Amino acid sequence: MKKLLFAFTSCLVLSATVMGVTGCNKDKDDEKEETPVIINVPDAKLAAQIRLKLKLDAAADITKDDILKLDTLNLDAENDRVDALVPIADLTGLEHAENLSYLHLGFTSVVNLTPIKDLKKVTYLRINNTKVTTLAPVSAYTTLTYFNANTVTTLTDISPLAGNKGLKEIILRSVPFGDAGMATIKNFTSLYRINMRQTGVTDITVLAELMAAGALLDTTPGAAEAGGAVLDLRQNSGIDCNLLAPYASKIANGVEGCSL
Repeated sequence: MKKLLFAFTSCLVLSATVMGVTGCNKDKDDEKEETPVIINVPDAKLAAQIRLKLKLDAAADITKDDILKLDTLNLDAENDRVDALVPIADLTGLEHAENLSYLHLGFTSVVNLTPIKDLKKVTYLRINNTKVTTLAPVSAYTTLTYFNANTVTTLTDISPLAGNKGLKEIILRSVPFGDAGMATIKNFTSLYRINMRQTGVTDITVLAELMAAGALLDTTPGAAEAGGAVLDLRQNSGIDCNLLAPYASKIANGVEGCSL
């Protein structure tokens, strides 16, 4: 009987020991850190700017956790004298910047917006003075409040912007979208600033309709804080400025290109 009891007790102790070891090993496994996901940013100049923004070491990997902290990225190359920004051409890697809300690509060498097509939080997008040829990659955007494609003469179709019904400011100077593009402008009922100078537009009926609905006036929400409504219609031959005359008293800055 004693032998049986000893054997049973030994079995219990051994089982407890094994379970304890297994439990400890499991705890140790749980404590292991997950391997960081490294983001591929093949454009070295872009990678350098991301590291600067995130305060990473110059040679540090950019991880998924890092890039999720990126909410603004200003790559404005207008005054770049050392080729730190102008050569940036490939936006690959920014598709992982899921919290990005502000992106300024002005004067860079970017022509393709495909890498940023799935971003959901972008409110400010600036591609001025680039050679971007199509806005199709950002056709799913609905959150833009500011868009600037100043002098992007390689663009002709602005319809991919149509879903951004909350747009307040749009700069399209020298973008040759013509009268066809006014169907897209009609969607922007919150606008208080528009620059459509030299765009090939001849019919501004849409602007009068927007004003009748409360847009493009000093009373439009946000306009007062920005110094009033701003409209630039210069260098568009044949437009009938009389269409806007009924709203002249509500546009203190006047309408550039029209005598109201």
